[in-house]
Amino acid sequence: TSANGQAENPGAAAPITISLPTAVGSAGKTYSIKKIDASGNTVTIDPDLSETIDGSATRVLTVQHESVTIVGDGANWRVID
Repeated sequence: TSANGQAENPGAAAPITISLPTAVGSAGKTYSIKKIDASGNTVTIDPDLSETIDGSATRVLTVQHESVTIVGDGANWRVID
């Protein structure tokens, strides 16, 4: 499995959800996700089960060129950019 990941939403016809793998055992693993289309459709980043992203159940990208980089801490996900 790759140590890092990147995903872009190139113009979804509907809102999309990106499901993250478990953060357990993923300390230091990073993902960068960017919404590149101008549509009103959102990109929702959803951690595994009860895991969180900076304490939140999900992270939602709503505007064109909005992006987030997250890193696993072994139990949850943290926003680093």
